[in-house]
Amino acid sequence: MRVDRIVDFGTVISLVGIDTETTELVTIHVDHRPFACFWQAWFDAGKPPPVEYEADRLLLRLTMQPAGEGSCPLIELDGHDAPPATLDQAAQDIGQ
Repeated sequence: MRVDRIVDFGTVISLVGIDTETTELVTIHVDHRPFACFWQAWFDAGKPPPVEYEADRLLLRLTMQPAGEGSCPLIELDGHDAPPATLDQAAQDIGQ
């Protein structure tokens, strides 16, 4: 996945980008709340039990590094600014 944007909602962070193998748009949401809180809220809302898969010895690693041999600027927005369409555009904006 090539990450084009990171959106921080406080307890949930979303990585927004493109699958480098399929070129499909992809979003990964990482929830920092304890799972028990989410699980209880799910059932309190009357949602049906989710499908759950056994993940014995499954490891997920998320490393953030620039593609190729370049560097990647950190762009922090205050919530009022429109995000850049792409990381390339953001890098150009910083260089101006």
